[in-house]
Amino acid sequence: MPVYQSASGYSGIEATPLARHEYSDKILSRVYEEDWLPRITASELLEPVTRCAQSIQIMYAPEVGPMRPYQKNQQLVPNTVTTEARCLNICNLDYQDIKFDEIDIQMACDRWASYEQKLLESMYQSYVDSQRSYVLARMMAGVSPLTSMNGAGRYHDINLGEPGNPVHICPSNLPLHLFNLQRTMLETKRWRDNEMFLIVPPILRTYIAMSNYSNSDWSCTCGTIVSGMWDKQLAGFNVIESIHVPVRMDETGKLSFFIIAGHREATAYASNIVKARLAANDPNSLGVRYQYFVAYGADVIYPDALALGYWTFDEINVAA
Repeated sequence: MPVYQSASGYSGIEATPLARHEYSDKILSRVYEEDWLPRITASELLEPVTRCAQSIQIMYAPEVGPMRPYQKNQQLVPNTVTTEARCLNICNLDYQDIKFDEIDIQMACDRWASYEQKLLESMYQSYVDSQRSYVLARMMAGVSPLTSMNGAGRYHDINLGEPGNPVHICPSNLPLHLFNLQRTMLETKRWRDNEMFLIVPPILRTYIAMSNYSNSDWSCTCGTIVSGMWDKQLAGFNVIESIHVPVRMDETGKLSFFIIAGHREATAYASNIVKARLAANDPNSLGVRYQYFVAYGADVIYPDALALGYWTFDEINVAA
């Protein structure tokens, strides 16, 4: 006999989709099908994430030394190539604990299916919100000085902005600063056509509309805040729009954004729901609780395959 008799037509809460183990899998599949995190990170790892404190070894691509000049009868000196690897530590553990009261279950009645769908959407948003912020913070912490701040680039002549001295963006100079980000990737030999990403805040839409990008050849069907994907490139970058772009109030009093660009292979990332359970025997409440634990980790493997700009958006003066 079920513990809770449901008014929705189910024999009890244990018989609803909420009680199935696939419930956790639904959340993960939505992240990896609809979210943009797999588009900016290398998430195809050698082994699945099964626990916290797990280490996953990632090999670096081999690189040989420079060519050497040859003189007759000289002894050849080899450039030694060694195997290098780095460990990605899955050292973070979060949890979600969702409680359903018996009264809420009964009140849902035959609307339980739509209620459950909204629950899935909310759980999905909670999961990816935290993961997006975490991954972007790891990228900021690991980016190379050659591709960030003032003095970036091979010749240290590119100003990408830095705290206390942000780059001031207006519609007329937007292309310049977009191509500055591209140039840093070109000079570190990390640029790959059609494979680079750029993460921008929603405020950029206004400046796009007022810039040269607003012509008939660039009519963006901008993505939603959830999917974030735009259908046109900017300076060769695949654009992702997100409210999770890191932002701070600069010392100059200007709201400033950390603009992150690069190649997905620069950052290794893994996460998984390692344990989930439905608890229907809480002695202190009349209800059920759905609980799950998420283990995750991310690390920058190729710091020079990321670029970091620090932008503030100047006020646009439009004549009345």
